[in-house]
Amino acid sequence: MNATTLVVGLGNPILGDDGVGWRVAEGLRPALAGRDVDVACLSLGGLALVEHLAGYRRAIIVDAMTTGAAPGTLHDVPAADLAGARHTASAHDLGLTAALDLGRTLGLELPEEIRVVGVEALPDFAFRETLSTPVAEAISGATARVLALLEG
Repeated sequence: MNATTLVVGLGNPILGDDGVGWRVAEGLRPALAGRDVDVACLSLGGLALVEHLAGYRRAIIVDAMTTGAAPGTLHDVPAADLAGARHTASAHDLGLTAALDLGRTLGLELPEEIRVVGVEALPDFAFRETLSTPVAEAISGATARVLALLEG
């Protein structure tokens, strides 16, 4: 890690729409080559994610969300606003904000600015490598949003 910013594609690429974070991150790699940005595709949230964030000044996490909005809807929220989110890799893990709080309490140097770009997914994460049509169509918008956040 030499960059100051990390873009994380979070999710599971074999669980349908849950793979959208990886698709966005992989699509961003060429555009971000040579810039002060690292790109990672990760399947674990909570404490495992926090470990990857350590040492960066800024992070953008791209993930599938299910809030009840129309599939393909883009969300852009500060990580601190997700205190009630329950999406974790395991029932034994912590949500994002609780994991960040614990990491900071333990003395990890975590980014002060963490944004989550979410793509509203269909709530059925079935075993398949393809995305639903509305989620696939949202990739370009999510990619543009990440690039705008990096510029801003």
